Amino acid sequence: MSVLELFVLSAALGTDLFSVAVPIGMNRVRLRVIVQSAAVFALFHIIMILTGYYVGHWLGAVVEHVSTYHIDLPAVAVQNWASALGALVLAGLGLHMIKETRAGDDTVGSASHPLQGLTLVMLAVSVSIDALAAGFSLGMMDVDLIKLSVILGAVIFAIAVFGLGLGRRVGAFIGERAAAIGGAALIALGLHVLWTALW
Repeated sequence: MSVLELFVLSAALGTDLFSVAVPIGMNRVRLRVIVQSAAVFALFHIIMILTGYYVGHWLGAVVEHVSTYHIDLPAVAVQNWASALGALVLAGLGLHMIKETRAGDDTVGSASHPLQGLTLVMLAVSVSIDALAAGFSLGMMDVDLIKLSVILGAVIFAIAVFGLGLGRRVGAFIGERAAAIGGAALIALGLHVLWTALW
C-alpha cells in the first residue's frame, strides 16, 4: 500500500475515535491528560491492526490449504461483539459524566476525568476495534508494517488531540452544562453503536 493509502486508511479508522473524543473533551480534560490519552489511543490502534494483520495472515495461509474454510463470519462476529461491549462502555461513561454533573462535583475536569485507568483502556479498545477488522484484510496484502504503524499512530494521535481539544474548547464555551451534554452525546452514540452491532 502507498503512503497516501495508509493515510486514508488511518483517517478512516480514526472517525470513531473523533466522534467519541469531542464529547469526552467537553468534560474539561487537562492538556496533559489529552496528550497522554492520545498516545494510549494511538498505541491501541497500532496493537489492534498488527494483531489483526498477523491473524489475517495466518488465516490466509489456512485458506490456501483448506479452500472450504470461510473466515468472514468469525471476523464479523468478533467485531460485532466487541462493538457491543464498546457501546456499553460509552453509555456507562456518559451516565457517569451526567451523574458527576448532577452531584455538583467540580472535580470532573481534574481528578475525576474519565480518561484514566481501566476506563481509558476499555475506551481505547472499543474505538480501535475497526483497526482489528482492517488488520484481517491487510493480512492478505503486502504491507510495510513499520510504515503502517508510524502513519497510523501519528494520524490517530493527531485525531485524538484535535477531538479532545475541540471538545475542551466547546466545553469551556458552554460552561457547566458541558459535561451533561457530552455525557448525553456519549449515551446516544453508545446506543447507536449497540443497535448497529446487534441488528
